[in-house]
Amino acid sequence: MRANEAREVGTSRGRGRRDREQGAALVEFALIVPLLFLMLFGIIEFGFAFNDYQSVRQGVRDGARNAAVSTYGTTTACSITGASGASVSTQQIICSTKAAIGLGNTKTRVDVKLPSGTTKKGDPIIVCAQYQLQSFTGLFAPFLNNVRLRSRVETRIEKDLAPVPNAAAETPPGSGDWAWC
Repeated sequence: MRANEAREVGTSRGRGRRDREQGAALVEFALIVPLLFLMLFGIIEFGFAFNDYQSVRQGVRDGARNAAVSTYGTTTACSITGASGASVSTQQIICSTKAAIGLGNTKTRVDVKLPSGTTKKGDPIIVCAQYQLQSFTGLFAPFLNNVRLRSRVETRIEKDLAPVPNAAAETPPGSGDWAWC
């Protein structure tokens, strides 16, 4: 009888230790889970931001290439924001750049510069774009929603452009400017 009592006491003592260990594991899990979610959502946000950055870079590259080699018509189908005085061909450069970026016309702004003031073969043309980044998950919105992704491409005009584009810039997003371009 004493052997059975000792066995029962040992069994209950072992069960108490397992219960305490499970409780400790639950506390450790509760401490680690927020950090894991923060890392997971950070990776997701970085992926979307990097993808948007690549879209801006490639779109500006394509827009500058089009500006250097294309012949533009006399009409444009898209609207631009705050670029008053832009010629139709400049509006088409802006619209084709926005279309190449593909992130939406409302948050994307384009600037076209002609440093030499002429559009003859061999002259430079600069196309710049800004895109206001937005948090995908909302978790990092205070850090990402005021960030502007920027890209600048300068290329040489490959043929005399007709009709002649002029330098024009859309109103930058938020409180940005075009000084960097």
